[in-house]
Amino acid sequence: MPRARDIARSALTWAGFAGVVLVGVPPMVLGYPLVLVDPNRAISDWYFRRIARVLMGVNPFWTVHVEGKQLLARGGPYVLVVNHQSFADLMAMCFLDHPTKYLGKQSVFKVPVFGWALRIAGEVPVVRGNRRSGAEALDRLGDWLDRGVSVALFPEGTRSDDGSIGRFKLGAFRLAIEHGRPVVPVVIAGARELLPKHSLVFQERADIRVRVLEPESTDGLGERHTLELAERVRARMVAALADMEPC
Repeated sequence: MPRARDIARSALTWAGFAGVVLVGVPPMVLGYPLVLVDPNRAISDWYFRRIARVLMGVNPFWTVHVEGKQLLARGGPYVLVVNHQSFADLMAMCFLDHPTKYLGKQSVFKVPVFGWALRIAGEVPVVRGNRRSGAEALDRLGDWLDRGVSVALFPEGTRSDDGSIGRFKLGAFRLAIEHGRPVVPVVIAGARELLPKHSLVFQERADIRVRVLEPESTDGLGERHTLELAERVRARMVAALADMEPC
């Protein structure tokens, strides 16, 4: 049972989030016509990452440490696959400072103001469990790859209950093979401690670690290699998460 002080602190945090979104997103909406001269939404993407950083700064006792982001400077575009611990994962990913379009569940895109920002930034919605929606979303992500923009997916499909890495869906790996792009595993640790699944009560302190692993090439791979690629990437991510978490 959360303590009264934890509930009060969380209420203030949510209010802070709402304030940042209400102040930060309208300029993004008003600037939407810029897509006419910025078809890759680079400006919107940059601005969205700035908003995410401000959101993480609502509580000065939340920290984000990133390892290996220099690996993303080698080229691209990439298919980033990320483990899913918390709603804070997306904000933590923004600290990579790598222009990326994300796949996210459609319900988030329906949130007033925040959902508008996601659409303007070029993020891609999907209806979970709907094959047609999933296929259309992967096609849209493929379009971004073809335009030279990296994409990111959470292959578990949902947040982890206990912080461990669950089974992977194969869409991200099919996408990478089909478009001949490297898969970059990204491992997040500590986000679950900030806000556990099924909870609205924030923890007072959180140290989120984000580690970018060496890219996994898809050169010479075909559809029959999809499962093997997914299992290899997942094994690397599980090992990295074990190394990142406190003993």
